[in-house]
Amino acid sequence: MPLDDSFPDLTPPPAAPVPPLEVMTRVLRLPTTSPRQARAIVRLQLDRLSPLPLSSIVYDVVTLRRDGAETVYALGIIRRAALDSAPATGGLQVQQQIEGVDVVFRFRDPDAAGDLETRWLKHAPRAALVALGIAAVMLAANLRAEQWRERRLPEIAAAQRLAARDAIARRETADALQAWSALTRADAATRFLCVGGRIATVLPAGIQATAVSADSRKVTLTVAGGQAAVLAEAGGQAAPSNGAATQVVFPETVCR
Repeated sequence: MPLDDSFPDLTPPPAAPVPPLEVMTRVLRLPTTSPRQARAIVRLQLDRLSPLPLSSIVYDVVTLRRDGAETVYALGIIRRAALDSAPATGGLQVQQQIEGVDVVFRFRDPDAAGDLETRWLKHAPRAALVALGIAAVMLAANLRAEQWRERRLPEIAAAQRLAARDAIARRETADALQAWSALTRADAATRFLCVGGRIATVLPAGIQATAVSADSRKVTLTVAGGQAAVLAEAGGQAAPSNGAATQVVFPETVCR
């Protein structure tokens, strides 16, 4: 019987290509330079910023640049299911280019224990272990005390983590509400109403303006030259003019 010199090919088939991670990005302008406060503001508005249910996403906010009184941030959103392939700590880093800037988003499962907590559990101070051992001896024998310590140590760490996280969340929510309210008060309509109230205190009968413009920083009125001096009492600043009409500008310092 002839010998067959051929051997079966045991090379494993090539792995299927991994699809790229889909990251939804947005650029936001917020009135704060603190990334922690920016995350709190985004958390308040996340239902408007994300097309997906909040329970199925994780997000990260990265500073891009300063622009006057505002800071430009990049918001990245991914599906929570994408963290299934992340390391045990629940972290995942994704690099994206936003407005010509290379941005690294760090997505982390908020329910996962961090590296610091993991190291703390692994290398707990000897004094803490002794204290837990004394409490365990009071409850049961040495063998059962060891089992009790191993069972309770992660629970204690989890309870402390939740308490600290709740305290931080309450403080950040209060700061975010204050910052968001300040941003809302700075829009053009609110500033125009504020300037109108200031004018009414010096001219109860009102004024006759031929043109009005307003934005988030100033309100500009075009009035007859004789009224410019009176409007200065309300905080207006008259611009140089060669005609009968004068432009009076109310800067953002008038209404804060």
